[in-house]
Amino acid sequence: MPQRVLELSKMEQPNVKLPKVGQKSSAKLKFPTPKELISHYESQGMDSQEASMKVIEDLQKALFGVVSSGKGRSDKILAESSKKIDSIGNRLTVLDMKLDSKPGYVESLAIGIASGAALKGLGALVPHILAPLAQILNSVSSATKSSPQ
Repeated sequence: MPQRVLELSKMEQPNVKLPKVGQKSSAKLKFPTPKELISHYESQGMDSQEASMKVIEDLQKALFGVVSSGKGRSDKILAESSKKIDSIGNRLTVLDMKLDSKPGYVESLAIGIASGAALKGLGALVPHILAPLAQILNSVSSATKSSPQ
């Protein structure tokens, strides 16, 4: 009986070499390039524009199949990348609004000229305002010094 088990175990083993754990298989799945797909459809008798449209249609069908199957929604990598893309989009929107709200070179120059003129105008008015105030203070202080207590 042990000899028969040995014979059966030899018969059941396939002649296929299995890759070891941790090794990558040498035959990788290679997707066809767009040019290859277009040339394939052109070899079937389509002109260039029809072949291009057929390639786009096939791509749309494949994309719709992945999205509608629900596998794309449950994929963690897809969810994380979608969140990251939304975050980047929001940051770019905020940055764009900040840049739009800031004045440009011409506006900054106009603001500088206006503020300089305002300061110069205040500088011209201050002596005319301070001189009468100083006179009022002097007259009040001299009146209080001369009055008997």
